[in-house]
Amino acid sequence: MGGYYYITRQGDMWDYIAWVVYQNEKMVEVLLNATENREHMTEYIFSAGVKIWCPDVAEQTVLSERPPWRDS
Repeated sequence: MGGYYYITRQGDMWDYIAWVVYQNEKMVEVLLNATENREHMTEYIFSAGVKIWCPDVAEQTVLSERPPWRDS
C-alpha cells in the first residue's frame, strides 16, 4: 500500500491535512483509519513536526453538494 508522510505545521488540523493531500476535507476518515495515525486520533490541532501517514486512495468518491431529495 503506497502513500507518504505529511509533516504537520503548527496549527494544522485533520480536515486541513485531508484538503492538502486529497483536495477533499471529507477524506479525513481515510487519515483517521490509517493504522500509522492511531496514536494521533485524539489530537485536534497539531504542533509542528508530527508525521501523519497519508495512504494512496485509488478512487475518491466525491459526494454531491446537494442531497438527492433536493433534486426532485
